[in-house]
Amino acid sequence: MRVQEPTEDERVEDERRWGLFEAGSAPREPRLRIDPAWSPARLSRAIIRSAWAWVFPGALLLVVFNVATMLLPVVIGQFVDTVITPAAAGADFGSISSALAGWLAALVGLYIVINLGYRFGGRLGWFGVQRAQFELSQSVLGRILDERGTAGAARAPGGLLSLATADVHRACLALYVTVYPPGEIVGLMVAAGILFWVHPALGIGVVIALPLVLLLMQLAARPLRRRSGAEQAGLADAASAAADLVAGYRVIRGLHAQHSAADRYRSVSRGALRATLSARAAQAGFDGVSTATAHVFAAVVVLAAAVPAFTGQITPGQLVTVAGVAVTLIGPLDSLVGTLGSFWALSQASASRVLDLVALPSHPAASGKAVPADAGEHALVFEQLGLEEGVVLNAVVPVGGFVVLDLPQSVQATLADLLTLKAMPSAGRIEHFDRAVHEHRPALLRERVLVSPRTPGILTGTVLDNVRATGVTMTPVETARAALAVAGMGEAELPDGYETGVGDGGRELSGGQRQRIALARAVAADPEVLVLVEPTTAVDAVTEQRIATGLREHRAGRTTLVLTASAAFHAVADPVAVIHEETRVDV
Repeated sequence: MRVQEPTEDERVEDERRWGLFEAGSAPREPRLRIDPAWSPARLSRAIIRSAWAWVFPGALLLVVFNVATMLLPVVIGQFVDTVITPAAAGADFGSISSALAGWLAALVGLYIVINLGYRFGGRLGWFGVQRAQFELSQSVLGRILDERGTAGAARAPGGLLSLATADVHRACLALYVTVYPPGEIVGLMVAAGILFWVHPALGIGVVIALPLVLLLMQLAARPLRRRSGAEQAGLADAASAAADLVAGYRVIRGLHAQHSAADRYRSVSRGALRATLSARAAQAGFDGVSTATAHVFAAVVVLAAAVPAFTGQITPGQLVTVAGVAVTLIGPLDSLVGTLGSFWALSQASASRVLDLVALPSHPAASGKAVPADAGEHALVFEQLGLEEGVVLNAVVPVGGFVVLDLPQSVQATLADLLTLKAMPSAGRIEHFDRAVHEHRPALLRERVLVSPRTPGILTGTVLDNVRATGVTMTPVETARAALAVAGMGEAELPDGYETGVGDGGRELSGGQRQRIALARAVAADPEVLVLVEPTTAVDAVTEQRIATGLREHRAGRTTLVLTASAAFHAVADPVAVIHEETRVDV
């Protein structure tokens, strides 16, 4: 269904409802455009540029936050020197009242700046991440749902779901490298300046030691980055296998293959578990090394400041300042390495997978650009079409005809793939109005020729919602009800009539009901050429006969091709081709 653009009043209401830094509606203009030839690093830079309007002010606010955080120990130290020390020495309140009021006001002001800087800086950064994630996911979904498909082996739905969600999210983590590190770097520089102000040797020592500490923490993070990549791949495989297992469970159960499917998932899951445990062990090692290094560094700074404090070169308040700055340094040091290391490594691995998907070429069967003709003598022509099991099909489906082909199931699937442009003929050709189907533009051909698959797809919602969901606009209710009647599904057999909820994947319905809803949806779409693949295998004989007769009457004047062995459809069809052991059939 087409999403309607929100009005200006709706946009204002969204902003009022969701707040200043939360998106209530889709962005008006896309800022992120992807070139499949890019490297992962270049995609990360494009993601950052697309959200720069929010990332830049967010990073500035976080710079203010870090500077204020580093100045806080200075104010506390000055409070000690100008208020607490004189008071302890017996000074009267009047002599220290102005200093007390001034430094308390400075403390309150810094706390306000720290709170606002972190809250709004973080929110702006988060908003930029969400905006970039939305646009990147639209690009990925656009490629997945592209009318021309993708070349090569079909990708499992679970793997595509993992790409469109988890990998898109992790690719956008590159934004955090822009949002947080600038403030942390500035904070470290301010800390070094404060220490230099307290005692030059302290400032110089910190400036020399900081790069060494950062290098040590970067080296400690290497195993984590390497194992995190393996963890991502394992988790993606596990999520893909789980999604595919759930989606195909009915078929798996029907084939009594539950144990084989469970064994396969168990194997993939155990591989993901091993990778996760390895990554968590590396994470624990990194956390231990980085935390110990940061604390040891802070302790060394404080001990170094104790020497001039004992000799009177620095005041007690300045010693408090040094201790406070040393403790405050731990956070930026740890976060800086974690953000630049872990987040960047994660984002690059996912960006590479996203680019691999986007760069996939179109399927050769769906690369046509021709516009289908408006009319012709034959809706479909199968000319020397080579199919599986040695079948060579020569058949003509006339405009307005009701034709039945009785094919083996494997041949049915192959023919359906050819008609939906998911495969190229190994021999021969299929024509629609005197042109090979793969020469037509896919979207235009699919508007003319609708292939309803053997396995019905049921959407969440009601029975009527499922039948009305036939295109960019909802089918009228009256049309949907008429289509349900053609499909042999009456309101009386449903608890709440056509407003009955179908549940997730149609779990509240029987197999026959799901099949008839899918048939009704295809009938309601009313295409010029309707191809049905075994539409009534899960219904009883009486209902099947009623459906065959009703469908023939309803589709009078429209072209219908049914791939089925059903005697009920054979009885109402024009020509019928039955293929069992023959190697060549002409209709």
